[in-house]
Amino acid sequence: MRNPGAQARITLRWRFSRWMQRRRWWRAVAGVYWRWADRTRFSERFPKTAGVLGWILAFAITMALVTVVYYLYSKLLSHPDIPGTGPSPAPGGE
Repeated sequence: MRNPGAQARITLRWRFSRWMQRRRWWRAVAGVYWRWADRTRFSERFPKTAGVLGWILAFAITMALVTVVYYLYSKLLSHPDIPGTGPSPAPGGE
């Protein structure tokens, strides 16, 4: 059984955290962080709007990636140094 009067081990992390808490600037930074963390999220206040905006953003990113891949693929297919990828010869002649 544990001895309720025994002191807990003091680790380096515990000492560092206590040292940081004594710094005035750290308390100010921590206060700003906790105020930011406790704010109401946009997606909680407007869930449908956030969903629509998220869908539009995902669609725009997908279309941008498809466009980049298509552009790179079309440039690769028309590269004259790669055999079989140049322009097609005219039908019926050399």
